[in-house]
Amino acid sequence: MKRLIFSFILITATAVVCAQTVLNFQTHAISAGTTNTMKLAAYMEPGVSGNNAIWNFTKLELTGNFEGTSEYSGNHKHSSVFNMANVAVEEFGNFFFFEVNESAILQHGFLSKDGSTMIVYENPFEKLKFPFAFGDAFSGNYSGSISSGCSNGTITGQYAVQADGHGSLMLPGDVSYDNVLRVKETKSYVQNVNDSATHVEIVTHRWYIADNTYPILTLISKSFRYANNTTGNSTQAAYNPAMLLKPGSNFAVNSTARLLNFNVFPNPSTDVFNIEFTLEKESDVNLTLFDINGRAVQEILQSRLEKGKYNHSISARETGIPHGVYLLKLIVNGSESSMKVVRQ
Repeated sequence: MKRLIFSFILITATAVVCAQTVLNFQTHAISAGTTNTMKLAAYMEPGVSGNNAIWNFTKLELTGNFEGTSEYSGNHKHSSVFNMANVAVEEFGNFFFFEVNESAILQHGFLSKDGSTMIVYENPFEKLKFPFAFGDAFSGNYSGSISSGCSNGTITGQYAVQADGHGSLMLPGDVSYDNVLRVKETKSYVQNVNDSATHVEIVTHRWYIADNTYPILTLISKSFRYANNTTGNSTQAAYNPAMLLKPGSNFAVNSTARLLNFNVFPNPSTDVFNIEFTLEKESDVNLTLFDINGRAVQEILQSRLEKGKYNHSISARETGIPHGVYLLKLIVNGSESSMKVVRQ
């Protein structure tokens, strides 16, 4: 056994190992006959971008429940209007019409709950491309027509989509995930009805994990500038409260973390902690402690190590680490595992 001595501190529960999340058609394409159950929450700022980010949303304030469903768009009574779409998604009684194929998801239209407002995009916008990974980005223009009551008009705008973050996501109820991909979508458009123009910008952040179609967390911020130059804004937030059997779940802790035998014990502790991990081959290793706001407290290790078992002894008292909750990240050849740790 190779023994590396470090004075430090850490502790509590969740560990996961897997490669960076990539959005693929097979795993993240919307399909008919699915349900997306989430909790509505008060809006919070989306936090930092970049790699190895930590997003702490444990204080999201629950405001209600939400369930979205999808169906084959050909079954909808307005299917002839949106004849390029193959999936219709219902949210709060409103319908969104999408064309889903192996390379992209495109939105072709919208129908309000009461049927009074309909938008048809002659030039649709792309919501997502496949495959899509951290650092990928695309943009474009879109346009369409809008009918609302007895009024008709046009919509013209631009969109930009970027996978701007990758890291760890913490949600209420001690739900946490590693290897989360954040996708930022920015849409700006002008809606012109009866010669009255409204300028709108919508910024949406979505957090995805591997093998789960829908986002784990969605934050939406909208701003409006009306024809009389008055302004307005609104926000929305929703998250999945369940610990899914994906990276970050209890199941993943008992399976994928075993690949590295990554463990911290005793947990919790008032002073000394032991960190263990095993390398099956020579690897580049980084071990860093973060606070729950995503700030790096200390880089413990950055090295290329030989195959073998490693044990790190950590003393909280010797290094002056305050009482509290931290996140220990172990990155081996780019694959990330994290352990939430607590000093008593």
